Amino acid sequence: MKAAHGTGSGQRRQPHDRWLALVVLCAMTIHTYLKWRWGTLPELLWGCNVASFVIIAGLFLDHPVLVGTGFLWHVSVGEPGYLFGVIQTGHTTWISVLVHSLPTVAAFLSLRRTGLPRPSPWLAFALFVALVPISHYLTPARFNVNLAHERLWLLQRHFPGNWDYRFAFGLIMLAILLLADWGFGAWLGRPDGKSDSLNPVGSA
Repeated sequence: MKAAHGTGSGQRRQPHDRWLALVVLCAMTIHTYLKWRWGTLPELLWGCNVASFVIIAGLFLDHPVLVGTGFLWHVSVGEPGYLFGVIQTGHTTWISVLVHSLPTVAAFLSLRRTGLPRPSPWLAFALFVALVPISHYLTPARFNVNLAHERLWLLQRHFPGNWDYRFAFGLIMLAILLLADWGFGAWLGRPDGKSDSLNPVGSA
């Protein structure tokens, strides 16, 4: 467990965070352009892409809660999902590798200094809850963005109903996010300096 992190603006504010934000923004700009060229622009609503923009905003605004929200989404959901897709299809692109690694590394470097704020997993979960219906109504079914159009077969098998599937999916996502928050909170520390060793969730 790291020592307590300072929370004053004088202690937290670091110019290199904005440089990190600029680097990630450049990568996401190229990513957006290529999505447009390839006719896959709706895929920008995938949670990992939205989380990257959340990280950019957090780094620019010196807002660790936003940085932590995007970071937890990436390490809990985005990167495992991306790796599973690569294994399943045997295909990826250089820009996909870049935008699935650079934002996570940038966020990690910032959170090493500030600590991982406790509200971050809850905001990441709220992001999940919001993105599924948004993706369902705003993106074509063929992209299956955020699994909004085609359900996970394993969950569908055990939870065939509409609401029980949603509840199970949401509960699993929340558990994954809280587990990642506990692990990285113990590693990176918290802004309040309180230990997470016996309390995975903690209180704000």
